[in-house]
Amino acid sequence: MIKPVLTTLFYIASCAVLVAAHTIASGVLASYGSAHLSSFGSHVPAFSVRSMALMHNSALLCFGVLLVSAALALLVLFRAKSHEAKLYWVSSLAVVNYHVGVCLLGAVAVGFFLLPKLANSV
Repeated sequence: MIKPVLTTLFYIASCAVLVAAHTIASGVLASYGSAHLSSFGSHVPAFSVRSMALMHNSALLCFGVLLVSAALALLVLFRAKSHEAKLYWVSSLAVVNYHVGVCLLGAVAVGFFLLPKLANSV
């Protein structure tokens, strides 16, 4: 009885991480703006430019992954035959959700804050 409850909470928390990652990325972009990358100097790393593009498209990324994940979770719940298989696949979807959220937040932290300072401090 405890495994389905924990799996459900694990999956719901992973969906919340995706929403929070989008909120943080769009909040950072709204607070600092696109000119933040060039405020440290003339050299802007390519990863920072890609990170900025990722921040602009964070809604598409996060909510797209959330939609696909929810559709696959429903498909697994209706199509998988064994109880353990359902728990395994829903947990796997939760892990994918966590990875997408953490990668987005890592790209924001490294590409938007750390790399522009390091590239222009030398």
